[in-house]
Amino acid sequence: MRRRLWLLLCALGVLGTAACGAGESKANAAAKSKVVKSSAAAATGEASKAEEKESESSTAKTAATEPAAPASTAESTAETAEATLSIIQTEDYLCFQSNLYTYGEFQRDLAALQKNAGAALRVDEIGQTVDGNKLYDFRVGNPAAERHLLVFGGIHAREYITAQLVMRQLVQLLSDQSTNGSYENIAVRELLSNTEIHFIPMANPDGIGISQLGLEGLHTEAVRETVRQIAAKDGKALTESYLRQWKSNANGVDLNRNFDALWESYNDHLGHASADHYKGTAPECELESKALADLTRQFQFDATLSYHTQGEVIYWNFGQEGELKNMSLLLANRVSELTGYRLDGNFQALDTAGYKDWAISKLGIPSLTIEAGHGGNPVDPAQMDAIWRENRDVVPMTLKLLKEGQLRRVR
Repeated sequence: MRRRLWLLLCALGVLGTAACGAGESKANAAAKSKVVKSSAAAATGEASKAEEKESESSTAKTAATEPAAPASTAESTAETAEATLSIIQTEDYLCFQSNLYTYGEFQRDLAALQKNAGAALRVDEIGQTVDGNKLYDFRVGNPAAERHLLVFGGIHAREYITAQLVMRQLVQLLSDQSTNGSYENIAVRELLSNTEIHFIPMANPDGIGISQLGLEGLHTEAVRETVRQIAAKDGKALTESYLRQWKSNANGVDLNRNFDALWESYNDHLGHASADHYKGTAPECELESKALADLTRQFQFDATLSYHTQGEVIYWNFGQEGELKNMSLLLANRVSELTGYRLDGNFQALDTAGYKDWAISKLGIPSLTIEAGHGGNPVDPAQMDAIWRENRDVVPMTLKLLKEGQLRRVR
């Protein structure tokens, strides 16, 4: 309305030429600002509110009526996924700020990422725990990809710093994608053009809640009572130190001893639900371990990285031979070069029935267990920045190996 009145006064000669010119420049500047900020105005080149609304309506109708373009190539699908990706600043996310990184903070980061990443991030719920927490699979890259990579952390409750680490890796990858970042002179967008990476930062949210916050970290009284009963079976009082060392899920099962990799022969020396080491009643008897296994079977990953603490060591071997052994060792050596962690291939001396063991032996997937940090568990939060520096490039490095064809599932 103001602009129409001003134009009328200019036309009638009420305002001077200079005033009209100055006003026109301001109007043009305002219009240009609107064009930058509004995708609807950018599409039409118009600045008035009425025209902006009309353009938005037209865009919405087009999106609703026109069929989605087929994913004729991997590249076109990846470009579509990037279309709504905003600039992502890593420092805006709690995983780069928190000293504890609770499930609640994780949920807030999830909401922010969904808002800012658009179609570049796809989030699937792959399960819900007995305490009502959700298990999320964050998918980045080309949804029509030929290659798939899995990275997860937080499967052992007291090793919760790994959930924060994996979340940082996710946010950093999206940030690099949004700013045209690169790794070893290869654009991150190119690394993702024919690969989809799956992140599961918090594979055991119930257990993490127990280790971080004790019984206050649980939502339901029924699950709190289960924890009390488990403590009784362990012959322990419900002290802060006992709960802080919790390693299992809320049912008292060590999730990384719950996979079909010599599970039958593994002796947990317990036979009952416990804060630590109990292997459960059968492989994948727990919804968290089954969700991981089902996802792995669904996507037939070409490599997997499982983060644990502590010891600064990489476990890569489970008796595999030939090409699978060579690829596993290659991946382990590259991760070692980046992190400085030592390799350990003496699988006979280690507990069995872990995820990495199962992925290697049953599905032929090059897989690593990476133990970050040092000292006792839970790892001191003061180590987070060092752990991050050591592992920041592990994901793009692995993507590069996949792109070069040096990693793949042995069928």
